[in-house]
Amino acid sequence: MQINLKYIAEKANLSQTAVSLILNGRPIRVSEEKRNLVLAIAKKHNYQPSALARGLATNKTNIIGLVLPDITNYFFAETALYIETTLREHGYSLILCNSADDPIEERNYIDLLLSYRVDGLLISLSHEALLDEKLLGKLEKLDTACVAFDRFSPNLPFPYVSIDNLYGSEVAVQHLIDNGHRKIGFIGGLKNALSATQRYNGYKNILKKAAIPFNESYIRYGNYQFESGYICGLDLLQNTDITAVFVANDMMAYGFYKAANELGIKVGEDISVVGFDDLFFSANIDVPLTTIRQSTKDLSYHVCDILLKKLNKEKVPQSLVLKPQLTIRNSVKNIKQ
Repeated sequence: MQINLKYIAEKANLSQTAVSLILNGRPIRVSEEKRNLVLAIAKKHNYQPSALARGLATNKTNIIGLVLPDITNYFFAETALYIETTLREHGYSLILCNSADDPIEERNYIDLLLSYRVDGLLISLSHEALLDEKLLGKLEKLDTACVAFDRFSPNLPFPYVSIDNLYGSEVAVQHLIDNGHRKIGFIGGLKNALSATQRYNGYKNILKKAAIPFNESYIRYGNYQFESGYICGLDLLQNTDITAVFVANDMMAYGFYKAANELGIKVGEDISVVGFDDLFFSANIDVPLTTIRQSTKDLSYHVCDILLKKLNKEKVPQSLVLKPQLTIRNSVKNIKQ
């Protein structure tokens, strides 16, 4: 027989709140006889307490909500893994929600997580949601701790952790220039995404610094997914004379590799490629990818650290921007004469 809190309360002639406090070992003024009765009933029926009911009684569920834009992107999958591992070490469980970059789904998931009375929220939102003042205002007024990561807006009303996308892209393009390349293509993310804009600006900054004319025909925009890298790659390789390309994330770089392979163009020989992320596969593909390393492990650690400090009412920085590093492998050829 499966029982609930109400059943135990009726059998013990106590309120549900009192029973919940007893089962969770919280202080309450009841006789030892009543306390033992509650525990005996629960044990007899193998009662499993509801996290929601426990949260109502203790104002703490030990559950954190995580909203991701694309779990099929290995960057977010890896980040989720590290977040879950870190939080588990601190006694928290994780509810993961994949929004598929849909702002409506993001709002729905956030409402759902709040209805579960999660102790905190970790969110990586779409561009539309980051500009939704109503949503951000709602999150700001909540007692629930909230931290954004990877994707952000400078005027967020709660802390965020991100990578220095501008710096990372400048390092990537400079590496191509240092290896003699001047005809450098760019495959970016969605135009309205801040991270994509910053990586695009870094590309332009270094071209200008090196006195290399900007060529609009070398620019393509994807959506950070494999297929878009493949499509943009086919277009660039068949319709331009580029000798190198900076691809704004590793997933699209893998798609570019596929395009090059289909056209009989050898990465690291006929075309040079630099990515951004340094995902697990980047070191293990046929031509290991030179890329900008943004450590998902470090990012996850800092995201969790700020959230846990907020939960403990400690002071936290409004923003934390991490410096990425260049990881040099075999996908860039030195063409200097």
